[in-house]
Amino acid sequence: MSDKVISKDKTGDFIKALEAKYTVVAPVERGDAPAEFRELGPGDVPVLDGSKPMMTPKDYLLPRYELLVKIAKEDGAVKVETPLPEDKPRVMLGAWLADAQAIQVLDRVFLDRNFVDPYYARRRENLTVVAVIPAEMRWSWFCGSVDDVETWKSNVDAIMYDLGESFYFEPVSEKGAALAEGAFASDASEADTSKKNELWNAFNTTGVLPFAGKALYENLAWDDPIWSEIAEKCIGCGMCSYMCPSCSCFDIQDETCGACVERYRCRDTCQFEDFTLMGHGHNPRANQVPRSRQRLMHKFMYQHQQFGVVGCTGCGRCVELCPVNVDIREALTKTCSEPVERNAD
Repeated sequence: MSDKVISKDKTGDFIKALEAKYTVVAPVERGDAPAEFRELGPGDVPVLDGSKPMMTPKDYLLPRYELLVKIAKEDGAVKVETPLPEDKPRVMLGAWLADAQAIQVLDRVFLDRNFVDPYYARRRENLTVVAVIPAEMRWSWFCGSVDDVETWKSNVDAIMYDLGESFYFEPVSEKGAALAEGAFASDASEADTSKKNELWNAFNTTGVLPFAGKALYENLAWDDPIWSEIAEKCIGCGMCSYMCPSCSCFDIQDETCGACVERYRCRDTCQFEDFTLMGHGHNPRANQVPRSRQRLMHKFMYQHQQFGVVGCTGCGRCVELCPVNVDIREALTKTCSEPVERNAD
């Protein structure tokens, strides 16, 4: 496999070549709203350089609303439909590397050995993922503080680096290498590779905080006062979970529509009051303190214990979008940088 360079004025040819073999999924501009991952259609303008705010790839792989089963009664007979997504080869472009790594977390949940979610699997199992490293890192990123980002490369098929006038295309798998075969790509020069390495180093060192390199799952404590500090500010809006690339909580609802019943899956979050509300009225997380604790301990402790992966990839969306400025980076610094002294108070 050899590294390639694709001039930005040839990205149209690149996408056209992909569309001849694959369904191409990429973040698409939506005016003032964040770009959204969807299958490219006529007139769509994909954001390939990672420079703009975007929704997460999760919204494509695990839609905010998805019909699971439709049961209808027609002429005295009962008809049951299970509308699975089409099984087809797909290529995903333009995902931040943190978002691409978050897909690995979703895989542990929905492609687990004991249970495979057929809806998620149809979109995921024949998917080639190309991540992007932008020319400028986002101020909210702290990827290098939550994990060894060098290991993330092996979880994608290729990485595109924004060099300004062109993209540096670094294949990781044979599937990734096959995407850049064409007249639109040329061999990378030593100067190109040097610029790519500079970008990678910038990504690797962005947002490195005092808790970087620590085993966070060993430092979080159930009774740490940080949970109360977060809960005092948190309004339970769920923004952090809904915009997280790896949060996977959902609810299932049944609705009647005339002579049919539709069962659908929709987004949910542990930050909502009724998430753990039981039928007889008891709620084991009756206030925001245990909900705040659950979110961080699930990401940094429980998922590591269960799957061996860190549930947070440091994408920074919760930092940027929290309406009351709860900063997960500050919380982790407080609870993990000097855990013994802090928990002894």
